Amino acid sequence: MAAVDIQDNLLGISWVDSSWIPILYHGSVLDYFSERSNPFYDRTCNNEVVKMQRLILELLNQMVGVEYILLHVQEPILFINRKQQRQSPAQVIPLADYSIAGVIYPAPDLGPVMNSRVLTAVHGIKSAFVEAMSYCRYTQSHTCRYHSSKGCWWHFRRTRAKDWRKACPSGSDKERGRTYPRNHEI
Repeated sequence: MAAVDIQDNLLGISWVDSSWIPILYHGSVLDYFSERSNPFYDRTCNNEVVKMQRLILELLNQMVGVEYILLHVQEPILFINRKQQRQSPAQVIPLADYSIAGVIYPAPDLGPVMNSRVLTAVHGIKSAFVEAMSYCRYTQSHTCRYHSSKGCWWHFRRTRAKDWRKACPSGSDKERGRTYPRNHEI
């Protein structure tokens, strides 16, 4: 549970070293990411071992443990680093992704992104429903009528129907392709 809390706290922070920005390219991004003041960098990772022993980065594939790789490059705008747990030369488990466009941000998991998008969609649908309900004469279950041959319809208040007609430039509801009976039932 504590690991989740730490990860959630990291989503709210970012890190930047402005002296690196002019010289960022695919060959320097991992060095930029491994700066001591970067809170996202794990100093016990295999990258640090390779760096301290002055070995080549290709040896990371042969080591077991946490490592950072450059996952995606769209120079000069975007770099994505991945923190992963290497189990064997052929098997890795992704742990986190970091978006680097000068400023380093931790990328959220798919769950929070989908949750945000669904909540935004539900809010829009709810707002539309509340707006539609404001035009109804009755409350709650009596607002919508249903008949198998007609489908659903609402009873509109006369004041709202008049406001609707005023919104149409010609003063008629036919402008929007709708015709309403005199008693304003659809």
